[in-house]
Amino acid sequence: MNAAAATGELVPPKRIPVNGRPIRLRWLQQVIWSFLAANVGALIIAGLYYLVIQVRWHIGSHTYLFLKPSWDHLFSYGGWVADRHNIRDVYEALLATLFVKSLLANWRKGIWRAPAWYVLLNPVHLPSRLDWLGTYLSGYPWQPVVIGILAGLVVHRVYAPAGNTVQLYFIGRSVDRTRDAIAAGEENPHRHLPRWPWPPVIRERAAWIMTSNQPVPDRTFDIRWAVRVVMVVFAALAICGVYARYWVGKGHAGFG
Repeated sequence: MNAAAATGELVPPKRIPVNGRPIRLRWLQQVIWSFLAANVGALIIAGLYYLVIQVRWHIGSHTYLFLKPSWDHLFSYGGWVADRHNIRDVYEALLATLFVKSLLANWRKGIWRAPAWYVLLNPVHLPSRLDWLGTYLSGYPWQPVVIGILAGLVVHRVYAPAGNTVQLYFIGRSVDRTRDAIAAGEENPHRHLPRWPWPPVIRERAAWIMTSNQPVPDRTFDIRWAVRVVMVVFAALAICGVYARYWVGKGHAGFG
């Protein structure tokens, strides 16, 4: 007898029906979402690296931050020319892995919920057979990418509660709306639940909460502000990452 059964806790089936049937091509949808999340995570680091290291921040002729000369000559050995970029590649792979595991948090493992400050400070589960998707970082040496992936797989155990909390918060809101619509006798009340193209794990979690009639977490302590701040910052960095990688990285002049 497993622990969940011993405590009387409801155990979700391996394939949770959504709208009356299991999700079709679930693995393919997981792969696509993992691919997108990994690339966004890598772009965020690319944007951050460009803004902090590469850009000369100045007002008129007065420069108040320009780290590139110091960074380029931080060490004198010949290999530093390549190693300074490898450091960026490691962190790109690390955040790519954390992003995948944050968006697709494995709620079946009972990860504890995090408060708003944890979400704000730790912006970070897919079946283990799909972990390799976080390694998609085209054009980079494989060694730093692998190091970053391995580091991400370790670090995500600390960051996972943030992803689980964000996921459950928004699923809980959709479940509340659905239950209110059912109580009010509205037509098609289940329209409030997550639908395609949302990731399968999110749709299945919402469906399981509804099917098993579980209560949703008390959202007295609203984390919406923390989620919005994180999303705005990440979006800005990802856009900057696209600019740095596909414009500046191709030899065009950047700003600053």
